[in-house]
Amino acid sequence: MGRFRIPIEKPEEIVPRLGKQKLHWKKGRSAFELSTAWMQADGLPPSVRTVLEQAPEWRGAELLEGIFECETELPGKGRSSQTDLLAILALNDGNAILGVEGKVDETFGPLVEEWIAEAKDQNRSNRLAGLCATLCVDVNSVGGLFYQLFHRTCASIYEAKRFGYKRAIMLVHSFTETRAPSAVPAWFDDFSKFSCAVGMRVIRPGSISAPKTCEGIEVRLAWVSDKPSS
Repeated sequence: MGRFRIPIEKPEEIVPRLGKQKLHWKKGRSAFELSTAWMQADGLPPSVRTVLEQAPEWRGAELLEGIFECETELPGKGRSSQTDLLAILALNDGNAILGVEGKVDETFGPLVEEWIAEAKDQNRSNRLAGLCATLCVDVNSVGGLFYQLFHRTCASIYEAKRFGYKRAIMLVHSFTETRAPSAVPAWFDDFSKFSCAVGMRVIRPGSISAPKTCEGIEVRLAWVSDKPSS
């Protein structure tokens, strides 16, 4: 990520940074819903604050700055991780990183085993080994998990280290419409499976994990369920 960025005043100003630009910019899709929810809140959306308040050290958090489509370099060769929203929050004992992944019903991309199988060299295997080392998990046990969750979580950790902060959260902000209050949002079960595998268990939507120390950073996972914009 470069040292300079341009503030935006309207959600649609993030379109040039999206992977497929206007193809990804539609009402009811994650880029639209996430940017709209956060910019209308002009701070932390109430649903996000409710989840953060479950962790004592994150209570009273205030948004200092938000960076949409933030690119973070990862171990080894390959593309950067592009976090939908990287938020810098002020906590009572210092600043922290909140990496936000917006979802409606989009998948988390390929499974690790599928992503590795596509490669024609060792670059992907080396990158995966680096990510697993960061998260303190066995690289041989993660084939059935989604690769995106690994690099998004690690991106939040690496950004916390870059800024010199001691805490980070990777949070999925879901805008899935469910037909019944008890229904599970799209892809939550896969997220929960990942959270258990890496030792930061999130067993239900609207909750946050216990912390785990990774590369000196106290990191948590969380899932926020919200309503799409009207």
